[in-house]
Amino acid sequence: MAPPPPAPVEVTLPLTPPQVVETTTALVWPADDPSAPAVILAHGAGTDMRHRHMHRHATDLAAAGAAVALFNFAYTESGRKRPDPAPRLESAWRDVIVGLRPHLGGDRRLVVGGRSMGGRIASMVAAADAAELGIAGVACIAYPLHPPGKPDRLRVGHWPALTVPTLLVCGSRDAMAPTETLRECVATHMPQGIATVHVLAGADHSFRVRKADGRTEDEVFAETAEVLVDWLGKL
Repeated sequence: MAPPPPAPVEVTLPLTPPQVVETTTALVWPADDPSAPAVILAHGAGTDMRHRHMHRHATDLAAAGAAVALFNFAYTESGRKRPDPAPRLESAWRDVIVGLRPHLGGDRRLVVGGRSMGGRIASMVAAADAAELGIAGVACIAYPLHPPGKPDRLRVGHWPALTVPTLLVCGSRDAMAPTETLRECVATHMPQGIATVHVLAGADHSFRVRKADGRTEDEVFAETAEVLVDWLGKL
């Protein structure tokens, strides 16, 4: 078993107006291996970068040798609960990528992603500006294919513009991303050959599992880490 990664370094990053705060906070796990990828992950709508799920994803990847960073969106940094409009979230993502490059290693392959909303916004930024921002891949964990209870409002309008490898890790019981619908949308809306879909048996949107599924939450997160590390190695 790999030793646990060291504690992360906290850094402050400037944000481009208009945002509700002028700066936001990020946590950075540097990497010693210059060939290791850099991964920036954003939190979901109802959490922040210090949520235990985000910390687990980050430390799993850091333990595998990647340079990793988490950050707060501006609304979260200010203590608000309601997410900002998508354009402001995208703007924050762009600022964070630029601001974190020196801390992660500017020459590393860069992957952006995150949980739920954070991964969705990352994919929107990549669809628009992957080449300009040097994005080599997108890793979406629990992608919210549609809002809760609104399966007709699919969030795939930007998918045809994606040009970099894209990983989608979703639970088989995720009501916001039914497996069959997710696979159909990937086949219909994503450019051929760029998407990898991995389904976590028994997991819901929050990666909770039932006793009847015969597995634990820890096993779900360990499987997620294994999938992420394997996919990063193939970029």
